[in-house]
Amino acid sequence: MWIVNVKTKLNLSCLGTVISLLIVVYVPYLQAQQNSVTQAVSETIFARIDDRTITQAEFSSIFRAAVRHKYYHGRVPEAELKKFKKQVAQDTVLQVLLHREALKLGIKPNHEKIQKGLVDYDSKYANSVEWNDQKEKVKPLLIDRLERQDLIEKMQLRVNDIDIPDAAKVKQYYLQNLQKFTEPRRLWLSVILLEVPPSSGKKIWKDAEQAALQFKTRAQNGAVFSALARQYSAHPSAVNGGDLGYLHQGMLDGDAQRAVSSLKINELSDPVFVLEGITLFRLNGIQAEKLKPFTEVAKRAEGLLHRELKDNAWDAYTSALINTANISINEDLYVLNDD
Repeated sequence: MWIVNVKTKLNLSCLGTVISLLIVVYVPYLQAQQNSVTQAVSETIFARIDDRTITQAEFSSIFRAAVRHKYYHGRVPEAELKKFKKQVAQDTVLQVLLHREALKLGIKPNHEKIQKGLVDYDSKYANSVEWNDQKEKVKPLLIDRLERQDLIEKMQLRVNDIDIPDAAKVKQYYLQNLQKFTEPRRLWLSVILLEVPPSSGKKIWKDAEQAALQFKTRAQNGAVFSALARQYSAHPSAVNGGDLGYLHQGMLDGDAQRAVSSLKINELSDPVFVLEGITLFRLNGIQAEKLKPFTEVAKRAEGLLHRELKDNAWDAYTSALINTANISINEDLYVLNDD
């Protein structure tokens, strides 16, 4: 079905990727146009943005390139691929709107930058038979898309030209977002690692677990944990008596994190199975959650607020572009096979 007047908040973080993909897809796209089946598909309209149309063939080329760029590691789950396809479509619509606005404002592309882009592209694909056969046809399109990219980058710089907030606003931001400037609770831990090769049999793992239990008993009966670590631990921290320093939540793997989270100071964990073998932890101390004073984090608060103001300005601007445009996307074409 046709979806009219799209109001979706776009994922602007991948806009630059989509713009770049609009540049690189046109060599295979030109060749595909010679195929009669593709020619038929190219006449199918995928999206309309006011008086601008995007054909199904054009969008398919963009989407295939986007998939190769983001999911170069292998196959993608179908549900994730469908979601990504919608995002690429939305970002492509936004690219069209931004380029149009740049032209309205009379913004000019940087021709030196465009020329450099051409040289870089020619150098990158110098050994490509496909590129050398098609480059004279493709170069005008490539120049057009490099100019589009440059204009859109200029639009973003224009919209994000926000003054650095003054000290009073930064202080207010700090007070309203104290958690962003609070050091989380941290645990001071020591460890003994009894190394076990992952491929070892159950008996070796069991023997290592029993040895860890013996070390725990010895420590509870007065043996110095750091001395045991220096003598028996295979962990790099052994040279420091097993001292890991202060660690915050999430720095240890799941089982290890769960094992230390409930410990009291000077208490030892039960043996914990990890990839490298069996570990035994000791909690030496706890550093409570701590709010950093404004004087210490003022510069960071200023940077965070400045970035937030830029993001808000960009979101407001692009939302206004979308809300005032007549946009329709043929959603039925999302299901077409673009492999």
